[in-house]
Amino acid sequence: MKTWNLKFSSLGQPDDVFDLIVSGKKTVETRSRNPNDGEGDYTNIKPGDILHFKSLDTGKELEKTVVSNHIYSSPNEMVVNENVEKILPGIGSKENYLKRIDKLKVKFGEKYKFELDHYGMVAIEFK
Repeated sequence: MKTWNLKFSSLGQPDDVFDLIVSGKKTVETRSRNPNDGEGDYTNIKPGDILHFKSLDTGKELEKTVVSNHIYSSPNEMVVNENVEKILPGIGSKENYLKRIDKLKVKFGEKYKFELDHYGMVAIEFK
């Protein structure tokens, strides 16, 4: 068993994503893939591993246990196979989620965009 440290920021209001995890509405976390990132290669996450979430907004922390980890070659492939409401509750549709990914490419910059476009992403289910 391994502990993975996952830092994240809000999408709009402080701790909006963190609060969705606490409430149990968000049960899947997505991350861009980078097979060259050593410790940050999220394809190595296994069931039973621990996700240590830390909010960059307030510093709040919490831990969840990994149930599964699915690896996808692109965000498009991921939305075909995952329930986006478990990733971002209230998003409404797969199309809305893909639009959000496009906004995140701008927000998180070229490295994030490159990783998504070249390596894809992972969808980590937790409880």
